[in-house]
Amino acid sequence: MAGLIATARARGASDVHVDPEHGVALRLNTHIKPLDDVDITLNDVQAFLDDALDRPARARFDAIGLIDVTCDAAATGALRVHASHGRKGPRLAIRLLAGSIPEFRELGLPAAIASFVELRGGLVLITGPPNSGKSTTVASLINRLNQSRSIHIVVLETAIEHHHRWQNSVISQYEVGRDVSSLIEGVHGALRADPDVLVIAELRGADVVTAALQAAEAGHLVIAALHSPSGTVTTINRIVGLFSAEEQEPMRHRLADALRGIAALRLLPSRDRRGLRAAAEVLIVTDAIRRLVRDGATHQIRSLLSTSLKDGSQTLERHLNDLVAAGEIEIDAARAVANYPNEIAAADRGK
Repeated sequence: MAGLIATARARGASDVHVDPEHGVALRLNTHIKPLDDVDITLNDVQAFLDDALDRPARARFDAIGLIDVTCDAAATGALRVHASHGRKGPRLAIRLLAGSIPEFRELGLPAAIASFVELRGGLVLITGPPNSGKSTTVASLINRLNQSRSIHIVVLETAIEHHHRWQNSVISQYEVGRDVSSLIEGVHGALRADPDVLVIAELRGADVVTAALQAAEAGHLVIAALHSPSGTVTTINRIVGLFSAEEQEPMRHRLADALRGIAALRLLPSRDRRGLRAAAEVLIVTDAIRRLVRDGATHQIRSLLSTSLKDGSQTLERHLNDLVAAGEIEIDAARAVANYPNEIAAADRGK
């Protein structure tokens, strides 16, 4: 397995998929590529898990058939491992983690997202589909907080991907299933630990959303990642939709008051096909946005994104247009990830 991981890293893969029944595949620049010439046996997978899982993790995996862990060895580097029971043995989805946390400027994201770390309270959401760069962006924001402010940061993760060393801040990292039994327990516990900033690696379920809002309403800055397939407006609607019909109106009011910003991310191949390029839709919450959220008129928000550049807001399509114009991505790749592909046409500068 160490050789396979080394090969995957050398080829620039982000993920390795292993199933003793079917074989091995890599995720390369957002696409899955099976490796027909690689043979991984059940014994190889079992030996890998024996090294990756400690005794409590192994017990959980044997009991429920699913486990998420991170591990770091000299032979493989840092990995996030998801294991599940398959027909012919454990299946693995292995995320190849970077050895260090990138500085925010290295991500190529709009500067408005970096400004989230200057907030003293409220709720910030980092959203996107799987493999859109949410975890890396959140880690980079934590790193920026750690460098620029003297505060206590509490981080809740299902599997700790990056271990943050104290710099100017104190950082307490909790892994769900090891340090706390659930996200909701972790949030409630964190609020008793004198936090200034609470980071939730995956916001899921109405109870966790409610707890995150309570933390933001109490004056803490809450940065949370959320799986969302589309843009900022969809994110707001999805959060409200977690609640029953009678709860939705008061939830809109609470969300409008607490929300400070949303960054909706995408990753797409760079023009030279040697890596990935990040693009983002950014919503900076203003009084006008708050009114629309309270009134349930979220369909009107996107028109404000197009006219609020001075506040830092921008549509995904604007960022994609800028990247195409700069020659960093191909127009077809931009249209493939855009929420409104027809708006990318103007970016085709003489091509």
